[in-house]
Amino acid sequence: MQVDFVIMCGGYGSRLKPFTYIIPKPFLTANNISPFEYTLRNIPKKLKVRKIFVTVFYKKDFIKKKLKKQNENIQIIIEKEAMGTAGSLRTIVKKDCSRNIIITNGDIYSKIDYKKLLDNHIKSNSDITMCIKSHKINIPYAVMSKKKNQIFFKEKPVIVKKINAGIYVIKKNFLVNFFMKNRNNFVNMNQLFENEKKINIFDIGNKWIDIGHINDF
Repeated sequence: MQVDFVIMCGGYGSRLKPFTYIIPKPFLTANNISPFEYTLRNIPKKLKVRKIFVTVFYKKDFIKKKLKKQNENIQIIIEKEAMGTAGSLRTIVKKDCSRNIIITNGDIYSKIDYKKLLDNHIKSNSDITMCIKSHKINIPYAVMSKKKNQIFFKEKPVIVKKINAGIYVIKKNFLVNFFMKNRNNFVNMNQLFENEKKINIFDIGNKWIDIGHINDF
C-alpha cells in the first residue's frame, strides 16, 4: 500500500538557542548528519512512499535552499503564520495524498521500522497510531511512601514511563473530517487525540533520540 510522509520542520527550536538563531533544529548536525537527513535515509524503498511533505515556517528560506538538491518527491508546505504542531496537515489533506499519512517530528533521530508501523496501523483499523517509547527516569534520592501508619523508603529508584515519540500514522479521512469541524488555523497535535476512541499505540523500541535540549544535543 502506498503512503505519504510528512516531516515537521516548522518549529522555532527555542530550547536549542543560540544554535537555532542561524540553523533550524532539524538541520543541526551531530556526527555529521542532521535529524532531517537521518529520517530521509531511514525511509525504506519497500514502503512505497509517493510524496514527502516538509512543513516549514521558522527559517523557511534556509530550509527551501537546503532542500533544492534533495529527493524530487519532496513538496515544501510553507506556513504563512504559525499553525501549531498539526495545523499544516489541513493544507496537506487538501492535496492529492494517500489514504494513510506517516508524520514525524523533524528533530528526532529514529531507526524505526516504518513498514512494520504502517502494517500495524492498518491491521488495527485505527484512525490514529501514536508511537511511544519507554523512558527511564533515574531519581538520585531515596523516595518515601506511606501506607497507613508505616513509612517506607526506596533507594534511588528507576521509574519507567511511556512517552510520545513524535511519530504518528493518521488516516486521511479522519483528518479531513477533523478539519471540517475545526476551523481554527492554529491546531496542536494533542487536539487530534481529544475524544478520539480509535487510537492505536505502537512501541518503537529504544533506537530513538530527541535533541530537544542543549544537553541532549
